[in-house]
Parts: sequence; C-alpha cells; structure tokens
Amino acid sequence: MHAVIRTGGKQYRVTAGDILEVEKLDGNVGDSIALNDVLLVSNGDMVKIGQPTVEGASVRARITGQHRGKKILVFRYRPKKRIRVRRGHRQYLTRIEIDGVTVDGVAYDSQPVADLVEDQAVIEDSVAEESIAEEVKASVEETTSEEAAATKEEAVEAASEAEEATVEETGVEETSADEATEEKTASKEVAEDANDDTGEESS
Repeated sequence: MHAVIRTGGKQYRVTAGDILEVEKLDGNVGDSIALNDVLLVSNGDMVKIGQPTVEGASVRARITGQHRGKKILVFRYRPKKRIRVRRGHRQYLTRIEIDGVTVDGVAYDSQPVADLVEDQAVIEDSVAEESIAEEVKASVEETTSEEAAATKEEAVEAASEAEEATVEETGVEETSADEATEEKTASKEVAEDANDDTGEESS
C-alpha cells in the first residue's frame, strides 16, 4: 500500500516503514500522529485519487526526532546601494516513521508481498551490476598495467638498440680515424726515405 501525503507544503510518497524528515510538526518524540491530508492511495490495481483528498484515508506515523536542519546562508545584495545583508537560517524539522496507511477503516501496516519481491529483485540486480562494473574496471586496470609494462619494455629495448648502434658507429669512426692516421704516417715515412735517397745520390 502506497500513499501520497501533503505536509509542510510538500508532497511525499510513503509506505509502511518509511522514515521521513518533514517540516516541524507538533508533538514529542514517541508520540503517534495521523496525517489526514492524503492525496492518493494505491494498492496493486486499486488506485484512489483525491479531489483534492481521499475521503476516509489517513497515514499513521510516529515521531522519532525533533531537530534542526543544516544552516543555509541567505545573502541580500543591492547594487549601487551599499546593501550587503547576510543571514543564516536553520529550519526546524521533524523525523517521522510511517506505521501504516488506513483506508475506509482498513489498516495496511506492511508492503504487499509482490512489492517486497520486486524490491528484492531490484536490489539483487543492482548488486549484480555493481559487481560486473567492478570486474570490468579491474580487468581494464590490469590490461592497462600490462600495456604500460609492455610499452616500457619496448622503450628500454629501443634505447638499448640505439645505444648499441651508437657504440658501433663510434667504433667504426675510431677505426677509420686510426687507419687514416696510419696511412698518413706511412706516406710521411716514404717521403722521408725518398728524400734521403735523393741526398745520397747528389753526394
């Protein structure tokens, strides 16, 4: 059994066992109250819509707390008037627990079995979806980690190959330089020998 009630200028859809915070209602903690401003009641295929309220319908509730809500800041500003006013406000609230719905003298104190089964199925589906989402997230993170590791290994291998190539090129350049130096030295020695031979012939 579901009902739509109006209290504090707001509308709430309630069923037995619900806990609500509404605008302040008179009463002490533990008191039982009746909310007679019922706009709609529904029980399976049976639906009654009030014009504006449903006759013979009421919602029974129990006050479980009287407190104040979180502070909000109200700031009033007028441009070019030097008006800057800031005020705080904490609304008085009443916490109530719905005990049941009464329609034409018949009390409905709990949800229908079909609604309970449906709610349980919704909860199970939600849990299954969350589990699947977590598994997918873990799989994606694992795949990303493996790809990052593979990319890092490839980068290390590429750097090693580049370093080896650089070393080989440096060795080739050094060998070429040594060969050129040796050839230059040999040419110089040949030229000196030729000069020596020429001098001896002149003598």
